[in-house]
Amino acid sequence: MSQSRGYLDDNPELESALEWAERWYHIPVLLVLLGFMLWNRVRSWENFIVDGEVLFSGNDAWYHYRSTQYVVQNWPSTMPFDPWTAFPYGTSNGQFGTLFDQIIATVALIIGLGSPSDQTVAMTVLFAPAVFGTLVAIPTYLIGRRLGGRLGGVTAVTVMAFSTGWLLQRSLVGFSDHHVAEALFQVLGVLGVMVAVSVAARDKPIYEQFTERDIDALRDTISWSMLAGVAIAMYLWVWPPGVLLLGILGVFFLLRLCLEYVHDSSPEHTAIAGAITMATAAVVSASRINVLEITATAQSLLQPGLALAVCFGCVFMAWLARFMEQRKYGRYVYPAVVFGILASGAVLMALLTPSLWDFFTRNVTRVIGFTISETAGTVGEAAPLRGAGVLFEAHGFAVIVAAIGGIFLLTKQFLSDDAPAEELLVVVWALFILLAAFTQQRFAYYLAAPIAVLSGMVVGQFIHWFDFSADDGIEYYQVMTILTVLLVIVVPLFAFGTAPVEAGSTGPGPSIQGWDESLQWMEGNTPAEGAYGTGGDATLDYYGTYQKQDDFDYQQGQYGVLSWWDYGHWITTRGERVPNANPFQQGTDTAAPFLIAQNETRANSILNSTDEDDAKTRYVAVDWKMAETNGNLGGKFFAPPAFVDGVQTSDYYSRLYIQSQAGGVRQVTFQHQAYYETMVTRLYRFHGSAAEPQPIVIDWENKQTSQGVQYRGAPTNEQEPEGQQQGQVIRQFQSLELARQYVEQDATSQLGGYGDAPGERVPAMEHYRLVGSSETEAFPNSPQYQHSAWTKIFERVPGATIEGTGPANTTVQTAVQMRNPATNKTFIYRQRTQTDQNGNFEMTVPYSTTGYDDWGTDEGYTNVSVRAETQYQFSAVGTNNGNRTGFTGTTEVTEGQVIGEDDSAATVELEPVTIQQGNETSGESRAPVTEGVAEAGA
Repeated sequence: MSQSRGYLDDNPELESALEWAERWYHIPVLLVLLGFMLWNRVRSWENFIVDGEVLFSGNDAWYHYRSTQYVVQNWPSTMPFDPWTAFPYGTSNGQFGTLFDQIIATVALIIGLGSPSDQTVAMTVLFAPAVFGTLVAIPTYLIGRRLGGRLGGVTAVTVMAFSTGWLLQRSLVGFSDHHVAEALFQVLGVLGVMVAVSVAARDKPIYEQFTERDIDALRDTISWSMLAGVAIAMYLWVWPPGVLLLGILGVFFLLRLCLEYVHDSSPEHTAIAGAITMATAAVVSASRINVLEITATAQSLLQPGLALAVCFGCVFMAWLARFMEQRKYGRYVYPAVVFGILASGAVLMALLTPSLWDFFTRNVTRVIGFTISETAGTVGEAAPLRGAGVLFEAHGFAVIVAAIGGIFLLTKQFLSDDAPAEELLVVVWALFILLAAFTQQRFAYYLAAPIAVLSGMVVGQFIHWFDFSADDGIEYYQVMTILTVLLVIVVPLFAFGTAPVEAGSTGPGPSIQGWDESLQWMEGNTPAEGAYGTGGDATLDYYGTYQKQDDFDYQQGQYGVLSWWDYGHWITTRGERVPNANPFQQGTDTAAPFLIAQNETRANSILNSTDEDDAKTRYVAVDWKMAETNGNLGGKFFAPPAFVDGVQTSDYYSRLYIQSQAGGVRQVTFQHQAYYETMVTRLYRFHGSAAEPQPIVIDWENKQTSQGVQYRGAPTNEQEPEGQQQGQVIRQFQSLELARQYVEQDATSQLGGYGDAPGERVPAMEHYRLVGSSETEAFPNSPQYQHSAWTKIFERVPGATIEGTGPANTTVQTAVQMRNPATNKTFIYRQRTQTDQNGNFEMTVPYSTTGYDDWGTDEGYTNVSVRAETQYQFSAVGTNNGNRTGFTGTTEVTEGQVIGEDDSAATVELEPVTIQQGNETSGESRAPVTEGVAEAGA
């Protein structure tokens, strides 16, 4: 009897308190941990209320809000089809409008007493991820307790509470995506199967009990197995692509049944639990089928089909085990036969149904095969983890402890004849989720639970080995051992993690706020869906119920808004307009080639190929990120080329690596001419105007690292011309001629490529005009962006025809100054054309100069905010009476002419202008209207 035991005998009250604490300590500890988890996730909620409105984080949260609103109005039905996205087809997306949205909608209905306001629904959606994220800890505790006792469960929750990884990020207030619900229901599914196989191991059900209808003996096995099947089906309801869990369970039952046979135990008991579980999952998931095909992105034949395949596999393996036992085959013949049958089946599938084989192999390698397509690489959550170090950053030493626990449990399965089946399930689950996370980092939020429960198991087993019990007394070395173990796991979470800071500083982010300004402008200043060209109210019901179809028939006056897919849900929910592309990556085959099209004709043909006769793409929305090539700044220009065959990012820009003053390496991108020819650049940077080359040169030097890697660096070893500093990457010259001379003499340099400076002239656009933008500027003082409104809205218009006369066979230039009231900045739209031998010319322009109030939303057109401050001013240089002379003229272009309501052409006649000569170098003139006239005067 230890000293502490004697002390307790002398103090019965202390002994009683210690016994009570040992029995019930986990409840207050768990409540504190759950309270911390919820507080840590919701404490920044006020950051998401901007000007009285709820703004969510990310993209998908906005569509979940839309899906939830639909369920609120049509409870419990989910949206079968949505024509408010993926113009001109509409969509039915199985990953939204699922159980996740139904649960949130139900809570909102309860809070709103059956009729919640939009604000109530938005607030419910806002807080939902934090609640789901906190609830994940409950099944995590139960799994940890099953593996390592109550202390193991408490340790598991502790690890989860203080981990700063992906589960925390996905469960913060405002990040209202289905990710955190996936984590919750997957853990519930795994817990259900653990209980089912454990009960089967205890009760040992066999086939004869079913034929004899021995319900009393089978009741627990059947009940728990059916509950496990329901839990799995609920996970699939939340996220149809979650068939990965069915694959994990299939591998688990395959390995476990083989191990049981090898260890001379009957696999029939586990097989019965597996068959009932998977049959239940198949039946329940089949009740939600809405696509009669095999696909992982919707509730289809795949989910119940795979569940039934695992069910039949369990039944077959149980029968095979009996068959081989009766004939007294060797222990290792059974797994050899099973794997041989699987291999033969795979070969037959590949030969007889190659498309089905390709479907499964493609999806398996995409999820756990460490492969990623070029297009998937443009999606942040589909990129692989950077390395194993990021796991330590998120979970501290718990990763190492969990790895030790996994190895211990796996070894135990092979060496022990009575190792529980549930332990193998946890190991298989953890291994597959680890593979998935290193293939796509989106699966990393699943890792929190396996790491937590395996850490809890190690701690629980460690304490069990030290025989920590109040009955035997408490030795100091035992206390120190327990504290050391807990500190090794928990302290690194504080030392290396950033849970409090990370959770407390979250908000909707600047992107949605920058976009929201322009989308609110769009909602109020563009025609409602169905009113384009006619005026009136919308003809497309925003929360209407539409039957599922492959190609929605949009009606007259309904239209699309083209942007990159990242922003589609914002356009739907904040602008209440129909985007061509969306975060389901639908419409990328239109958006990507349009955005990088090298001329306006090609861009228009892309839209015309998908537009309907009576419903067309009318607007284009672009932000600075779409035009930015530097990914380190948040640029997304790299994405569209990944979706277009025959092009790559190096066609548009290259990278330089220069030494910073702090001693690090800084990446600088510079653009090629092809970049400046793209539609997204011509819209965002130039507003459709022509752009002239500037005397700017990008200079570099080919260098090599110590490892032999070639790269472009600053020109530190070149002999520079007079007036140029050593090592400059961006060089400014007095004239284009000097800049071109420098490039001709230096092979490692190019003309233009910085900011708004192309290397060659970029022609003007004729059918796209800036009509509105956000007030927020991304780079208000940057030399790279003269006009950096976060988001800009362009309208696709027929354009106005201008007919004119001037000097024969010469270039005519026109310019008009426009003002954007959102940023209070002006820009000049420029265009040029050539006169014929008779001096006649014609051009099409997208901007009007007058008549704005005659055509607005009441008439079915845009309330244009970006308006002209001048008339169109024309200039040319020709001959007059044999002398080189400048010609000028002006004209107005009405809004009706630009939008096609007035077919008449604007006219202008260029007249010779008299240049008052001062001295030869003065350059004085009465009317210095344009560069062309100044040239004539000179």
